[in-house]
Amino acid sequence: MLKIIPRFSIILIILLIFSAGAVFSQTKYDPSGLFPALPFMPPGNTYRTATGEPGPAYWQNKADYVIDVALDDKTNVITGTATITYTNNSPAALSVLWLQLEQNVFKKDSRGVQSKLFLYQNPGVVPADGGYQITGVKLSGSKAGDLKYHINDTRMQLQLAKPLLTGQSISFSISYQYNFPVNYKNADFLVNRTDILPTKNGNIYAVAQWYPRMCVLDDVEGWNTLPYLGNGEFYLEYGNYQVNITVPSACIVEASGDLLNPEEVLTPVALKRWQQAKQSDVPVQIRTAKEVTDASSRPARPTCTWKFRLDNARDFAWTASRAFVWEAQSFKLFDGKRVMGSSLYPVESEKQNSWKRSSEYIKFTLQYFSEKWFPYPYNKAVNVASNLDGMEYPGMVFCSAKDTGNMYWAVVNHELGHTWFPMVVGSNERKYAWMDEGFNLFMDNMATKDFNKGEFIGYAEIDSPLVSLFNERLLPIVSRPDVLPGNQVYPLQYQKVAYLLALLRNQILGPERFDTAFKKYIRDWAYKHPTPWDFFRSINNSAGEDLTWFWRSMFLENYCLDQEMAKVESSATTQPVITIANLEKAAMPLVVQITYTDGTTEQHNFPVEVWEYSSTYTFAGSKKSAVAKVVIDPANLYPDINKGNNTYLAK
Repeated sequence: MLKIIPRFSIILIILLIFSAGAVFSQTKYDPSGLFPALPFMPPGNTYRTATGEPGPAYWQNKADYVIDVALDDKTNVITGTATITYTNNSPAALSVLWLQLEQNVFKKDSRGVQSKLFLYQNPGVVPADGGYQITGVKLSGSKAGDLKYHINDTRMQLQLAKPLLTGQSISFSISYQYNFPVNYKNADFLVNRTDILPTKNGNIYAVAQWYPRMCVLDDVEGWNTLPYLGNGEFYLEYGNYQVNITVPSACIVEASGDLLNPEEVLTPVALKRWQQAKQSDVPVQIRTAKEVTDASSRPARPTCTWKFRLDNARDFAWTASRAFVWEAQSFKLFDGKRVMGSSLYPVESEKQNSWKRSSEYIKFTLQYFSEKWFPYPYNKAVNVASNLDGMEYPGMVFCSAKDTGNMYWAVVNHELGHTWFPMVVGSNERKYAWMDEGFNLFMDNMATKDFNKGEFIGYAEIDSPLVSLFNERLLPIVSRPDVLPGNQVYPLQYQKVAYLLALLRNQILGPERFDTAFKKYIRDWAYKHPTPWDFFRSINNSAGEDLTWFWRSMFLENYCLDQEMAKVESSATTQPVITIANLEKAAMPLVVQITYTDGTTEQHNFPVEVWEYSSTYTFAGSKKSAVAKVVIDPANLYPDINKGNNTYLAK
């Protein structure tokens, strides 16, 4: 319908435009950037819908692994054969396959070393040459034969003799070995996710990124073949694992999957305790500290082969050591499922404020997150004391053997929390670490407040001041992990994301709406590969809100918030008139508290939409009285970078 605008109205509109322009010239704020008419996200499609769910045509390839591996703990050499069955569910035929060879980052000429992203503290030291030695790549089955391959840094390309059609599978085996990386903690490398911890009773091996792994082929970027440089983590396909690990019989092994042959690798005494632990509600010592140096606590033969199975997982890790104290306990989740928590550590770590509480922390974390968000998917959870500060894998985590007190709680809770992100929700950590670390820390912070009546403060021990998270020199949250300076990794990818999700939950949407939306996102994308757009769409549609202003300013950009007390008009006989200015590029809901001269107070809560039109907002108090004080955001709920202009005091 065409509406005729009177002439005087046109004049008024022109005056308002010029008036608004004068305000904008004094502010960085542009409403049209945060409240656009056109969508800022790419349109949905049959693979990924506009409502943030996997579409009817969503597809995902599958990688199943059967791996036979051996560890020589005298030479620290791992030798293995990985048989991979790869299923092509994509709509296209594949003439090549891509795999990740992360151990190649330890080669002295790797991109990780040359880019210096992987270097620890001494760039003048030339690291020992490491990485994979591939001894054979063969096709399985009746048409067995060698497969042609090319290795470039941490990637391997397999050339197929004929295309792998949609719905078809191919099996091939890769034989390999590598020298276990030297303990670089005090030498060359900062980031090492496979490591050796020397203890007085033997080395503890944290064995991860230890086999050739399929790259992800998805509908967003095709083959995801970003090189492993050290900082960025992983993006992996789901599948089933059968893993056979041969080690000297003096070693105890634990791994991601279920142990299939306990009677073959445990002594009768240890086997009885292990079986007891699977049903015990209290911790059971499968091997005690006193038994660590007792040869009779292990079978009397040269080697043992430990057999494990894990289904519908994106990775597999394991540990081995002669030095392990081994404790286990089982417990029920909210749905009645019984899970076993398994803890392994050296005698040096057996302390009351440290690893002796491992079973307690495992039980609480799994029960809390399962009931709050999504059921724990595995039959056990393994916590291993290692030389790593903390690293997560399906059903298994490595935590520092030296941590005590609050940080020990924080690391165990955090690493086990990674079960939900990225083990269940399989986002691309290589590019979007914040969808892994930040989401997890958000959940951790809630769990920490509820654990043992707030016994610990968790990662708040190392948090940066809130105002520093909105420093204009910081990169946006969506920055690739390998691009971030070291001092921005934790503040951006962890702390800022956790803070923003808590802000969205507690102040913008409310706990009920947010929790419902967050749980739906987890359910929809469990064992799938969401992108940031999928997450944004999912929360928008579940909550029924267009949060473009929030995602753009806080995640895609590094915008700041500065709400200013611009003007207060007050008298004893009229309602006060208050004007607030938005000076920076970000917008947030507005909370203003008025204190009148008679001591009464009132609080006004305005939605973010008050900033859709202009960089200023004017409203009247409800009482005809002079004001003594007016404060923006009196409870400090929002990330205003300049609190100095938030208060008006009457003279």
